Amino acid sequence: MNPNYSDAHTHLDERMKHILQQTETCAVISCSSPRQCEEAEKMICDQASLHMYCGIHPWHVDQTSFEEMLPWLQKTKVIGEIGMDNVWCKTDLQLQEQIFVRQLQFACKNKKPVVLHTKGMERQILKQIRRYPNTYHVHWYSCAQYIEEYRDLDCYFSIGPFPSIDENVAKVAKIIPIDRLLIETDGISAVEWAAGKTINDGDYPRILQRIAAEIASIKELTTEEVLYRTKQNLLQFLTSERG
Repeated sequence: MNPNYSDAHTHLDERMKHILQQTETCAVISCSSPRQCEEAEKMICDQASLHMYCGIHPWHVDQTSFEEMLPWLQKTKVIGEIGMDNVWCKTDLQLQEQIFVRQLQFACKNKKPVVLHTKGMERQILKQIRRYPNTYHVHWYSCAQYIEEYRDLDCYFSIGPFPSIDENVAKVAKIIPIDRLLIETDGISAVEWAAGKTINDGDYPRILQRIAAEIASIKELTTEEVLYRTKQNLLQFLTSERG
């Protein structure tokens, strides 16, 4: 396994649990409930290459309260993924915004970087994060607009699978400087959704390699350089603290 492979954003279902246990990839598990946090914590205690962050996902704001998640928000070094979504869910937007802002305030006060979910709400989220200066990671951004505005706030962006099949993801990879790019799968099921076909668990390393190769083509770099730089970027983000 290439020591420079990294996955900046994944979710812990049974398939990903097995995959991550079989690799030494530097991967970050996103957790949106106390139960998910407990499960991820057990894994990262046994595997030094794994990390976790937690936050109330916009899809789950009506299922998990801020108070329930607070012990984990206090414990984790990174808050996320949090945000708003009017495309993939029907959850009340007013409630989404209320929980989102509360978590932004907590992260800003406690100097914890944040991972953002922005689907369909890119403009509104941009407006909110300008109120709460912090270090932000925009996960799998696929909107043609506002890329430069997020870039100008020095955000990190993770490139999901695959730039070649989503022109907006390719646009992100082109516009965002290499020192702010990350690689993510969002989990093996998300890769299958993006590719429109079944993916074998054993193909996980090749997925990371392919994403890096596509970024390399866009940025006119080598695949190995992209793998190295994106892993270093991830480690830098995970240890960042807003001064």
